[in-house]
Formats: sequence, structure tokens, C-alpha cells
Amino acid sequence: MVREFTRYRYWSERQIRALGRDNGLHLGSSWRLSTASTPSSLFGISLPVVGIQRAEGRERSRKQVADRLVRALRGRIAVTYDEPQVLLASGVGKVAFSAFTDGPAREKGIVLHARTENGSGQRVDLCLFGSVDNMADFSAGEAVEGSSSSAWYAVAELLTSRGARNSSQWDEPGLAIEALKIALGDRERGEDGSPHEPWIRPWALGHATDVEWLAVIYSDVTLDPERWNFSGTTLEGTQRIIVGAPLWVRTATSKAVVRYADLRQPPTVGLAAWRRLR
Repeated sequence: MVREFTRYRYWSERQIRALGRDNGLHLGSSWRLSTASTPSSLFGISLPVVGIQRAEGRERSRKQVADRLVRALRGRIAVTYDEPQVLLASGVGKVAFSAFTDGPAREKGIVLHARTENGSGQRVDLCLFGSVDNMADFSAGEAVEGSSSSAWYAVAELLTSRGARNSSQWDEPGLAIEALKIALGDRERGEDGSPHEPWIRPWALGHATDVEWLAVIYSDVTLDPERWNFSGTTLEGTQRIIVGAPLWVRTATSKAVVRYADLRQPPTVGLAAWRRLR
């Protein structure tokens, strides 16, 4: 029986429409954006404030648009990650959401982290950077703040150039590792050295279980084990890191999403809720 995913927790209209145009796909006209005069920015890119006007032509639902895109690009979307390099990636499972709030994207950025294995047992970590404005569940400033990453501008350059530029001190593998550190968001630990509980970990916003997602990829790195040794660190076991931007995340029910802001209650309340939702 095929499961129908009907609730979209993340949806990037701009990324989806751009991918469709680049591949000659007519995805239907559901809305037209009209610009206003006051700009904002994300990852250093000026973004106009937009108004929404109904466009002429046939209106398609998000599910129709998403399914049409997948059908057209199916042969180029990584599912098993047995390919050495991927340009589009998909997955089903657990996704963690964290704030990415350094620099120009302060209170605007979000990073999704998913983990899987390919057919040969290689661990694959995916770090997908997007905008909190495209989220249905989280708002700016919800996360517990922590230390900032020194790699913020380098990661932002990777994203804005779609993987074409890297003028930082890190080579591509080094920058991928920095992106994963940001996505994991657990650089700060308790006094005994153990990681914080997820709902109080710096920058963590929440997670969703049993979800489906699609992303466009800008960097795909398999690490050389002779160069990188993560034994005893939070990165232990890391083998391959993929960095990109999410197109959508969709779930079957609203209960799939756990918001850590709801769990940061008095200890007994938060712990009881966490045990129910694990």
C-alpha cells in the first residue's frame, strides 16, 4: 500500500519553480509574486518583500507540483546513494531542524539534518540549508542560542554560489565537515561531557519522524579516512557529507513533528512529553 504524504512542513516555492524552469517543466501557475519596496536578505542575498496575487491558468496543489517534478527528474534523484556524486537527493525517515542564525541570515536561516546509509553500508549525512520562512512549524528566535560557527560565511558562499565558489580557508571536505557541525548543533555539552538533551541543545528547533523530503545538492564529499579521524568526537562514524538546499519536507500527519519549544517546560512536564514522543 502506498502511503500518501499530505502535510508539507517545508516548501520552497522559489527553489521548486527555478528547478522546474531549468528543466523545461511547466508546473502550473497557482500564484504570482509581486514585489514591494522594502528589501530583506538571506545568506547575503537581497530579497524583496513580496505580495501574492492569484495568477491566471490552472492551479495545481503542492502535491501535484511535487509529484510532477519527481516524475520528470526521477532518473536524476538519488535514492540509494550508491552513486559517487548526486545533484538531487531524496529520503524517507527522520529529519532534525536547527536554526542557522549567523551573519546576514540571523533569524532567517534553518538547517535540516538527515542520516542514511547507502547499499555498501557507507554512512551518509545530509545538511540542507534553507529559510525558516518556508517552515510550517517553527518561528525565528525559538532556539536556545549557543556559540557561533567560524565557518558561517564560507557555508553561506557555498549556498549562494550553488557550490561554484569557495574562497575560504577550508577545502571542500573541510567545509563539508564545518557544515555538518552546524547541522548537528551540539558543540556545547554538559559538565560531564555528555551532549545536552535535544530540546535544550543550542540552535535545535525540533525533529520530524517518518517524513519524505527532496533537496538540490551543491557539495557531495566522501572523506578520506587516512586524513580525518573523528574518534571520540560527535562526528565519529562520519564518512560522506552532502550539502544542499531543501525543496520540501512532507509528512502524513501533523503529529510527525516535535517542537522543542514545547518541551522546554518545567523538567517533569518536558520529560514526560519527550518520553511520549520519542
